[in-house]
Amino acid sequence: MCFKVLCRRCGKYTWGGCGNHLSNVYNSIEEGNHCMCRSWPGLVIPRPTQEPTKSSTTPPQG
Repeated sequence: MCFKVLCRRCGKYTWGGCGNHLSNVYNSIEEGNHCMCRSWPGLVIPRPTQEPTKSSTTPPQG
C-alpha cells in the first residue's frame, strides 16, 4: 500500500510504499503541495494552467 510522506528536501508531500496506489496518494494531496523531487510513476501530472495575458496595446484611433 502507498502512503504520503513529507519530503525532507522541499517540505511538500511525496509518496512511500509499493508504487501501485500512487493515484490515491496524489489525489489526497492539496493542489500545489505535491513534491516533484521524486517522480510519480504511472501518473500524468497536470501542468498548471496559465490565464491568457491581456494585451497592453491600444486599438488604432480612427
